[in-house]
Amino acid sequence: MSKKADYIQKRGKNGIWYARLRVPTDLVKAFGKEEFSKSLRTSDERVARKQARTVIAEWEHQFEQASRKPELSTADAETLARYYYHQQEQADLAERDKRPLAAQKDAWMEEAVGRLAARLRQAGANADPFKALDLLLDEIGNLDLTEIAQEHRRIRLDELRAHHFRREYALIAHEAEHLIESQSLPITREDPLDPENFSEEFIKLCDRLMRAEIELLKRQNERDEGNFGGVPEDAMLRKGNAKLDLTSFADIIDEQEKRSRRGLGRTKSESTFRKYRTITKEFVEWRKSPRAATVTKEEVERWRDELIDNDFATKTVRDKVSCIKSVLNWGQSQSSEKLFPAGVPLDGFELPELEERDSAERTYTVAQAERVLIAARAQDASYKRWVPWMLAYSGARVREILQLTKEDFFQIGQDWFYHIRHGGDRTTKTKTSRTVPVHPALVDEGLINFVDSRPGGKIFTNARMDGNLRDWIREQVLPELVYPKPGPNHGFRHLFEDLRFGAIETDGSNYITGRSIKGSAAGYGKSQAMLPALAKQMSKFPRFLSGS
Repeated sequence: MSKKADYIQKRGKNGIWYARLRVPTDLVKAFGKEEFSKSLRTSDERVARKQARTVIAEWEHQFEQASRKPELSTADAETLARYYYHQQEQADLAERDKRPLAAQKDAWMEEAVGRLAARLRQAGANADPFKALDLLLDEIGNLDLTEIAQEHRRIRLDELRAHHFRREYALIAHEAEHLIESQSLPITREDPLDPENFSEEFIKLCDRLMRAEIELLKRQNERDEGNFGGVPEDAMLRKGNAKLDLTSFADIIDEQEKRSRRGLGRTKSESTFRKYRTITKEFVEWRKSPRAATVTKEEVERWRDELIDNDFATKTVRDKVSCIKSVLNWGQSQSSEKLFPAGVPLDGFELPELEERDSAERTYTVAQAERVLIAARAQDASYKRWVPWMLAYSGARVREILQLTKEDFFQIGQDWFYHIRHGGDRTTKTKTSRTVPVHPALVDEGLINFVDSRPGGKIFTNARMDGNLRDWIREQVLPELVYPKPGPNHGFRHLFEDLRFGAIETDGSNYITGRSIKGSAAGYGKSQAMLPALAKQMSKFPRFLSGS
């Protein structure tokens, strides 16, 4: 049994596995506990490990949501100002719709005079005519405050302009505080280093809100004069989002993974989404913000240049930046083009050019392949023992071999085969399944005996097998390889394709290695009737070690 990961733990007499994860210290207060724990309802470690990944991912997403602290950029402040402007504008238009009609005013005035006369008659000789007049004026004022409101707006517009010029924000501070509270923004009014003064972010927000209200008052004054066609003169209010978008990279990837499971868009594997989460987490930590909507082209250029300056391989830089671009494109599509109203900032982004490499540079020599196979014989870990041998005699990809189960192996006559499947939680690069003959050398080596000895399910169950296998070959078996060192995927795959000449036909080779093919050849090997002929060709493929 493989060593259990520290995020699962066996408990109780029945040996039920639990997922567990410590809450980050700075979030303990928010969640009210130091550790999350959940029963996985299974005593099978392999099943528990698989289920735990989903549970842990959800907990980590909760941690990210709770720790999200978006900084207020200039773009954010302008977005909030647009939101404030549009909200107040709609309120003004709604208020105008509720104002009484002229005919209603006359009828209401007659009723008010009637009520006043009734009070005077009831009071008789004790009636106070001045008090009665005050009551009448109050009722008239409550009926229509239009003229009073007009004068108030003119005064406030003059005051706001003067205060904005002097950068005094007391007149707008209340509206800023209300917006911060309603949007749950992590912005404090006071400067933490100087509590007597406003914080820098609060000042930035107040400044943009003041500009928005100045424009709002100007539009209201225009409407009072019958002009309802006025538009903001301040460019800040004419384009862009009217609501702050707090969507994170993790949110976008989660949504895209859900869509992928439903068969929407181009399907991607679980490992691809893991890769994207790793790269975006690196970018988020570098820029100190998880928010996708605030990414700029200049920011990604700085990150790209830092990666290059820190001697990252050209392909690595391209992969990382391409990942960020892909996630932003997903977010743009998911938001119906609202995440970036002006377009995704990385459209046309310049990536470092890859140098063309000769195929031979990514191919193991026969001698190197044999060294790996000899070294594999001495390994205790089953994936190190058998995966190199299966790669050498199939040209398959490492992840395709690692997904194999005991049930994938079957026999027709004297020949053995295994089924590399696509579907469910298993994937292949070409999104198709195929059946691969087991080379006689593998049978002689003991592969079938190994498979028979395994319980049902996956035959390889260690953690991080792909990376560990690559590192073991590069660092211990073939340390002399020139950088960038070819991994087992390319090393064995290209060698298999070189050695198959004269033994396996092109169509057969493409099918066995999982190359994307079209036309009638795409059906090669789909029928079991064709498999014996394919096995016959595989038997002609040369053996690597004499006597093996």
